[in-house]
Amino acid sequence: MSYKAIKNLVISLILAIVLVFGFLLFVEKVDEGKVAVVYSPSGGSKEVLSAGWHLIGLMEKTTEYPIRVQTMKNSVSVSTTDGKKLKMSVRYQMQVDKKKVLNIFKELGSQNVEDIQEGYLYNKLYKSSRDVVSSYTVLDIYGSKSGEASQAITDKFAEEVKDMGFIITDVTLGTPEADAETQKSIDARVKASQENELKKTQIENAKLDSEQKRIVAEGEAAAGIIQAEGEAKANEVLQQSISPELLQKEYIEKWDGKEPLVKGEGTSAIINVPEQETEKKE
Repeated sequence: MSYKAIKNLVISLILAIVLVFGFLLFVEKVDEGKVAVVYSPSGGSKEVLSAGWHLIGLMEKTTEYPIRVQTMKNSVSVSTTDGKKLKMSVRYQMQVDKKKVLNIFKELGSQNVEDIQEGYLYNKLYKSSRDVVSSYTVLDIYGSKSGEASQAITDKFAEEVKDMGFIITDVTLGTPEADAETQKSIDARVKASQENELKKTQIENAKLDSEQKRIVAEGEAAAGIIQAEGEAKANEVLQQSISPELLQKEYIEKWDGKEPLVKGEGTSAIINVPEQETEKKE
């Protein structure tokens, strides 16, 4: 191989290396579902890049932010209104507002999303969880108000970070973890609560039974009054229908034609003795 050929080959290799190095140095790829803020150590943030390949300056760098929904996981230690300490896992969904990524960069610098999650977002999550859980009892968090508390944390957490540029949705509290002493207290309270609910149910059932008996008694009393009123009215009608003429008619219809044994009243009464036939013995 001639000197000229070797020289051309070396130049070609150098150009190839320069092109590759230049490509790596001046071209930036932004992944799908993300945006990137271009910045330089001296000039600060410059612009926001969408997904794809982009040319950047020699001294410029980028920081990516997810604009698609991501599920984040953390845990917080909080206290209830009755002084019980609980450790709870917390899961929430987060995405970055594309319109506010420059604001995020200016406030939080070139931190990646993992560092933001463990720092800024965790502090806001902890504060929101602490403030909300402190208004509930330990039985509320273990029981029927767990969903209500989750929604309250979601609302408060989302409000805390929305101006910065983070969109928070669907905060879910995991099963609380308590120390042995707290767990013992919880078990005792649950048992007492169950017994109290049972007593309430029994009282309600007794009230219903008493009410049913009262209704039945009132119904029977009302029926008796109606029956008595009906009988009284019937007797009244019967009395109004009886007249001397009717009594005389009844008497005549039932008379057998014989004279009464006694006529008149008092000392003037006359006793009528009927004639008796005697049998003659032959």
